[in-house]
Amino acid sequence: SAEVYLKKIHNIAEYKQSADIIGSQHIEQDILHGKLDAYGIEFMLEKETGKLNGWISYTFSRSEITVDGAFPWQRINGGESYPTNYDKPHALNLVMNYRVNRRLSLSGNVVYTTGRPVTYPVSSYYLRGQEIVNYSQRNTYRLPDYFRIDLSLNLEGNLKARKNIHSYWMVNIYNLTGRKNAYSVYFRSEEGQLNSYRLAIFGTAIVSLSWNFKFGNYASQ
Repeated sequence: SAEVYLKKIHNIAEYKQSADIIGSQHIEQDILHGKLDAYGIEFMLEKETGKLNGWISYTFSRSEITVDGAFPWQRINGGESYPTNYDKPHALNLVMNYRVNRRLSLSGNVVYTTGRPVTYPVSSYYLRGQEIVNYSQRNTYRLPDYFRIDLSLNLEGNLKARKNIHSYWMVNIYNLTGRKNAYSVYFRSEEGQLNSYRLAIFGTAIVSLSWNFKFGNYASQ
């Protein structure tokens, strides 16, 4: 299957460059209005029958904002379009399930997305003992791409038809490759240099084991 979408939104609110949201007593003076253009296409293939089943999808999408006011202070990035905070052009998802026999099954999941846009500091200097930081144009850079593989094994217990309760074991491995996907990047000024640090959540493989129970006649399911 394939789906295409196109969306336009006017008067979308954006904060002007270097806005102090927390300390501002007049936050309305830090808000500009622009237009949002979003479009994309999604492809999906699915297999529902047989021992091996699952689906794969790929999405190409873009979402960009343009803030082009009458005066220079009413523009962001000089009035040029820039990606929104959640603009991720490429997204790939793969889900596969394989039934080895009546009691044992395996499943896997692969996720890939383009890293989201971010604004980085590009230089700094000191003025009267206070550090002044210069930033790039809005959302010029991107975080590293996101990639993750998950695996799970499902072992059913005794599948007698007349049992009203039966159990099964599940072994799950989250983030099989242990990739340190960046949740965000932050910077510190150290000895006159701006150094970047990556914050990763679940930056290692996580293994879990669970024992689950089902209620009801197995033959009726």
